[in-house]
Formats: sequence, C-alpha cells, structure tokens
Amino acid sequence: MQPVMARRLVHWQNGLCPPPWELMICPTHRCNLKCGICARTWEEHLHPTLLNEVPDDRWLRLVDEAVALGVRYLSIGGGGEPTLRRELIMRICAKAKGHGLEGHLQTNGTLLREDDVDALIALGWDHVTISLDGPTATVNDAIRFQNAFNESVKRIDMLCAAKKRKRAAAPDIQVHMVLTALNCDQLSAMAAFSAAHGVESLFVSPLLEYSSDMKSFVLSPQQRAELPGHVQRAIAKANALGLAHNFENLLPAPELQPAAVLGNSEIAGQWPVGHIAGARCLEPWRGLVVSSSGHALPCCYFWEEKADSIRDKSLHDIWLGAYLTEFRQEMLNGILPEPCRTCGFPDSLTHRKLKECVQQAASSPGGMSPGRRGLVAKAWNSLRNHGLRDSIRRYRQWRAIQRALRKEP
Repeated sequence: MQPVMARRLVHWQNGLCPPPWELMICPTHRCNLKCGICARTWEEHLHPTLLNEVPDDRWLRLVDEAVALGVRYLSIGGGGEPTLRRELIMRICAKAKGHGLEGHLQTNGTLLREDDVDALIALGWDHVTISLDGPTATVNDAIRFQNAFNESVKRIDMLCAAKKRKRAAAPDIQVHMVLTALNCDQLSAMAAFSAAHGVESLFVSPLLEYSSDMKSFVLSPQQRAELPGHVQRAIAKANALGLAHNFENLLPAPELQPAAVLGNSEIAGQWPVGHIAGARCLEPWRGLVVSSSGHALPCCYFWEEKADSIRDKSLHDIWLGAYLTEFRQEMLNGILPEPCRTCGFPDSLTHRKLKECVQQAASSPGGMSPGRRGLVAKAWNSLRNHGLRDSIRRYRQWRAIQRALRKEP
C-alpha cells in the first residue's frame, strides 16, 4: 500500500492537508515485564506524565475521531503492555473494526487469554504481533526474562490453533524480534521456528541503545561485519519457507543496492529544501502516535511534554495544529530534534521504498499507472524474473493498490 500512502503524502506538497494514514495508540505505559532491551528497564524513573493514563471513554471517542478524519490503519501498542487494559483494548478493537479500519495489536503475549483470541477472530481483527527474541528459551530468555519463551510461544500456538479451529484467515500472526548481540546469528533459525509455528510474518528491528549499561546487547564490530551474511542466509531461508519478513532492513546501505532493490532511481536525485520528497523522515506526515498520557507525537520513538494532547483537543485540531505543523516545517528545513539525529529508521528499506514512491508521485502528479505498452513490458519482465506463481501474486497486489488509489481523494 506504499503507493497509496505516497499519493496521500504528496498532497501536502500541493498545498492540501490530507489526513494521517496511521494512528498508533499507547493506552498504557505500564508493563507486567522488565526486559533487558526495553527503555523502561533502564530509565532512572518513569516520567509521571506517562503514568497518568487517559480514561477509557476518551480512547473510544478517539477512534470515532480517527475515522471521521480519514485514518485507514489503527495500531495498538506502546511503551507498556496494552493488554493490561484488556477490557478497553477489546472495546477499541470492536469499535475500530465496526468502522472498517485495518487493525494491529502489538503485545508481549503473556496476558492473552483464549477468549481474547476468540474475540479477535470473531471481529476479523487483522494483525497480532507477539514479541519474541530467539528461537529457543536459552536465547530469548537471556534477552527478556525467565520463562518468557514458553509463555510467548504458548500464545503463538494458541492463536494458530484457534485460527485453524475456526477456519479463519485473520488475524495475521506476526513475531517481532529485536536484533542484539545475543541473537544476531539466529536469524535463519528464527525464520525456521516462525514458519514451523504458523507465524506468517517475522519483523526484526535494530536495538535502540537507551543506556551505556546495555553494552552486553550491542553488536560488536565483528558481529556487525558478519551480519550481512546472516541476513542473506535468513532471506533465502524465509523466502523458501514462504515467510514474510523485513530482513533487508538489517543490511547496511551498500548491501541494499538501491537500483536493484527499489527499481529505477532516475528520479531519486536531489530535491530542494522544503520539498516533502527531500525530507529526512516522512513519519510526521504519514501518521501520529498518542501516548498513554494523551500527548500526540510524530512517531513512536519521540516524546515531549509540550506536544498537543487529546485531553483538551480533537484529533483533527492536533493533526493540523501548531505543534505538528512546526515539527513538519523544521523537518522540511533539515532542522532535526535530538532523537531524530541518531534515528536509523529513515535509512531502512521500508522507509526508502516509501520515499521512492513519494518521489515518483511528485514527479508524475497526473498518476502512477503505466500505459498499456508499459503494462505488457512489466508483465513480461515479471514472468521472466519471478515465474508464473509469484507474478500472479504481484499482479493481485498491484490491482489492490490501484483500487485503493481510486478511493483516495
């Protein structure tokens, strides 16, 4: 759906103010665990503002506001464990699906119950991501906590069994892994484990170093040098197993080979300061994150108390308000706040692909669909490079994107 998002983002450059594509909500900053790779473990004290949680009724009204504004994707996650507010979360999920939003629940999984799983399946909930950092208890529990592996795998198997029992296609079962010095050589094994347990997507994120005390989790120079080999083997393993993944995001820039991975980059040259296609990061235009305290922020890695809050403003007024407007303008001008200066997300393949789509949309405002001759050439190249089965899958994805584009303003 990146071309659809790109079309929405380019509207900003044309003087319009399109709605956010995604809204991420973080109903609580509390957690039932204390994992070694989590910021909460290394913070000297939790900010009291984050522990002042927004009441249930405001979160539920926020879903209505998101739909009215034009949000397409609702993600439930955060710095804490969302299922600590189980009743609220299930009500939010029901309301979101009632409005036709695509929904994503991110959880450590340890508090999920069978009735929760049954309810999510009945709603047609789209995605559930469970955190797991190794294919064995030895690896995973050294990063997280004792018995974490057994508890998380139990919930993954519970989801898989419930889907089979009810013959349900959703939710998509995902695993999220944080890359550390203790598991960087386990990527292929993690792919094999995920496929064996019915996981449909495996996503890996680089470690964010919150404290100098986290040195045992940080990759050594030798591990960084060996990482591309581990990643390439993991890509081959996951592809052979039919497992969706984002392993390419772990490759350093020279390994990405943008021309091969992203396609023709003739239009991806220098863009003038102030043009959205040249912004360091597109997250402030793509969506926003609402913290447990109600503060609305440009991404999940950023927090400051002066941000607008849903406690006293509507989502519409926040999205178009002074705080985010100023943040976007500074991003356009290359003025980055401290957290953004060291953030590696804009260099990830996911963001690079979205940026390429934005550049394409900005270069051809009349549309992004090729002509008939272009379609024939693309079809022939796809058959030659990917085979019949994969070409059919790609064609179906293209058709879905074109339908979604027609629905976009």
